[in-house]
Amino acid sequence: MPFIWVRLGDADTYNRFDDLAEAAEYMALFGVKHVWRCQRFGVEAQGLIGQNYISLFFGDGDAQPSRELSGKDVHFLNERLLKDTRV
Repeated sequence: MPFIWVRLGDADTYNRFDDLAEAAEYMALFGVKHVWRCQRFGVEAQGLIGQNYISLFFGDGDAQPSRELSGKDVHFLNERLLKDTRV
């Protein structure tokens, strides 16, 4: 079973989640409200751009990438981020 791996820029470590909804909750805790696809295994968000982007991918238990996010995955993630950041 693949996991979702997230690292919010260079200051974070790799964090493992069971699904994109859990990953969105984690990202929302750090103020991420919207992402756009920028790298094969990552996305950008306000304040996390260029070389300091968000690593985000499907991978095995050792954080080895197995699949990049699809456009549908990014859309789902943004929907969850919108929901999770509403006050």
